Order: sequence, then C-alpha cells, then structure tokens
Amino acid sequence: MMKLDYRTEKFQKVSVCGIPCDFSDMRIDRSTVPKGRYQYEVADDDESQGNPSRVRRGIMVNFFGTLISDVPLPLVDDNVLWLRDGDFEWLW
Repeated sequence: MMKLDYRTEKFQKVSVCGIPCDFSDMRIDRSTVPKGRYQYEVADDDESQGNPSRVRRGIMVNFFGTLISDVPLPLVDDNVLWLRDGDFEWLW
C-alpha cells in the first residue's frame, strides 16, 4: 500500500466537529507527520457515495482520506468518531 510524504503532499482544508484539519484523499506515511500533530483516517459510507462516515486512527475498508490536526479529535467508543450531517465540512 503506497503512502505519501506529509511534507510534499498538498492538502485541502476541512473542519471536523469544528476542528480545522488538513485533508488528503491519499494515505499519508505517519513517520513524515511532524511531532505534535494528530493523524487520522476517514472512511466513506458503506455505499461508497462519497460521504465521510467515521474517523479512526487507521481505516482498512472504505478508505476516504487522511486528516491531520493540531488538536485531538473527539474519538469515543472503540476509538471511533461517527460523523453526522455537518460534522465534516469542506473549507474553501
């Protein structure tokens, strides 16, 4: 599985539960992310309609993208953040 270097990847800005994040639709190599930043992966919904549905430290099935944030995201039971309408917003 190919992973990209954080230092050379281009990111889009998103907000997850009000927390600003960098987003890439590719997997990012954790060893390239600066210390003090938090890395998560996003899963698409089970119908693969392009709707982010959950965030975890790692996603194996229905991978949608990678998030990098300056503060931790509010993961809960089973270390997952289930996304509801409005929790994931593209910032242009």
